[in-house]
Amino acid sequence: MKNVLEIINLPSSAINFIGGQFKYLHDEGGYRMHLICSPGDGIREFCEENEVCYHPVRLDRQISLIQDVKSLISICSYIRREKIDVVIAHQPKGRLLGMLACLIMRVRYRVIFSHGVLYETMTGLKRKLIMFYEKFVSSIADRVVCVSKYVQERRLADHIDEPGKQLVLGRGSCNGIDTVNKFNPREVSDQDIQRLRETYKICDNDFVIGFCGRLVRDKGVVELIDAFQQIIDDKKNMSIKLLIVGQFEKRDSLPMEIIEFITSNPNIIFTGPVPYEKIQQIYMLMNVLVLPTHREGFGMVAIEASAMERPVIVSNYTGCAETMIDGETGLYIDKSPESIKRAIEKCFDNDFSRKLGANGRNFVMTNFEHTKVRKYMLDFLNAYCKEVE
Repeated sequence: MKNVLEIINLPSSAINFIGGQFKYLHDEGGYRMHLICSPGDGIREFCEENEVCYHPVRLDRQISLIQDVKSLISICSYIRREKIDVVIAHQPKGRLLGMLACLIMRVRYRVIFSHGVLYETMTGLKRKLIMFYEKFVSSIADRVVCVSKYVQERRLADHIDEPGKQLVLGRGSCNGIDTVNKFNPREVSDQDIQRLRETYKICDNDFVIGFCGRLVRDKGVVELIDAFQQIIDDKKNMSIKLLIVGQFEKRDSLPMEIIEFITSNPNIIFTGPVPYEKIQQIYMLMNVLVLPTHREGFGMVAIEASAMERPVIVSNYTGCAETMIDGETGLYIDKSPESIKRAIEKCFDNDFSRKLGANGRNFVMTNFEHTKVRKYMLDFLNAYCKEVE
């Protein structure tokens, strides 16, 4: 039985985005699964339920030389003690320390996940440094799993990876989503929806535009607010609300006037972060989900909302463009507020919106159901280990 170690910065990422894939690889592939990530609520219980050997290591998002060296030593010690055969590393800090540990400990099988193009919206020296980091980490890894064709093609065009190293799991994502038991509109009761509508003071005649994600410039929040203001000004005969789910961040922070507008406008419902186990209920409050992001590896919120039969509006560039079919399951937009406004207004047509939502759920079930994506991951792991033996 091979020992497989996954290294992930955050416990929430391990729980929400990899989830049951750990147990699937154990049960179906016969791999002994290990996890290194920062300590956090619920991670030990999650690992016990999914038969994962957990080792807490602090993985700070920011560079901290002393702490990073301590974390690297801890990872190396764990690899030696547990006789790890395969390392699969996610997220920038996890990839860097994971691959350095592989190099030091001479781990035979080395895999990194590329969840996005980190340097995409950067300029100048910072962009060059991040690209150098990505190339360095890739040079240590044997395989690079990209969460979308866009990420794969962009890394190749920028000479981050050597040709032949990359793969995408089916149509994309790292684990897909559960469209049967979680992201399924039939699994959300009318009572739960009504309770949430009362909590957030959403009336029956309100048209709710939804956004879910980090509240930063890169997510297109500034353009979305501009488009929303234009719609409110133009459609005075309609009751239109903007439902924003997420939290403000210091890095790439929004202008103060946008933050004040979000937190004070009576037509904006700002929920803050919502627990992942409840997010499918929140999607049911939306008439449409808008993801006007400038930088996105894949766009999980788009397939989650589509699975809940919500029409989605996404940027026609970056990886999120692969989460839907323009005109069939959702609509493409560019970076301008005017483009966002036009797409939202098309969704005022109830019949059109229902068609997009129904088609979207079918598209997600066909391409991103987690049982299918997990099978792609298992097939890759089996073939990779056999090839390197």
